Amino acid sequence: MSTAAGQQNNNEMDTGNSASLALKDVFKMLEKEIETPTLQSIEPDTFQKIAEALGGLKEQPYEGVEAKVRDRMVEMLEISSILMIETRQVKISSSEEILDYSKLTDEEKYILDGKRESNKRVDEVVAALVKGRPKVLESISSKMRSKQIVVRFLKPIEAFVGIDMNKYGPYAQEDVASLPFENARSIIDSGGAIEASVD
Repeated sequence: MSTAAGQQNNNEMDTGNSASLALKDVFKMLEKEIETPTLQSIEPDTFQKIAEALGGLKEQPYEGVEAKVRDRMVEMLEISSILMIETRQVKISSSEEILDYSKLTDEEKYILDGKRESNKRVDEVVAALVKGRPKVLESISSKMRSKQIVVRFLKPIEAFVGIDMNKYGPYAQEDVASLPFENARSIIDSGGAIEASVD
C-alpha cells in the first residue's frame, strides 16, 4: 500500500471514530434524558455537532461491508437524535415549573417561539369569536387571502388561476415564484414545490 493510500485510510478511520464517539455521546444524553424527569442541561451547540457528525459520516465513500456499517451508524444516530428532540420537547411542553431557558439550545428556543406564536393566534381567534368581534375575524381573513408564499418548484407546473383570480405560471422545475397562501400550500403539500427562503 502506498503512503498516500495509507494516509487516506487513516483519515477515513479517524472520521469513523469521531462519528462513533458522537453516536455514543448521543446515546448517553438520550439515556439520561429519558431516565430523568426534569429537562437536562446540554451544550448549546449539541444539535449542530450532531448534524456535523451526520454530514461527515454520510460523505464517507465507503463500499461493501464498510458502507453497510456506515449506513447503520447513520440510521442509529438519526433515530437517537430525533428521540432526543422529541423527549426534550415533551418535557418543555408539559413542565409545570417555570422554564429554565439556560437549558434550551437555540434550536429549541426557535421551536418554542413558533409554538407560542401558534397559541397566540388560537387565543386571538377564540377571543374575537366569543366576544362578538366579527371585524377582527374579517381582518384575519383579509390577511390570509392576501398572504403570499415564495416557493421553488420541484417539477413543471401548468398555468392556473389562483385563489385571488390572477393567472400564475406555467412554471418550470427550479423556477421561483410568489403565490397566494392557499395555492402555494396545495402545491407544496402535493410535492410540486417547497417553500423558498427569502432571507
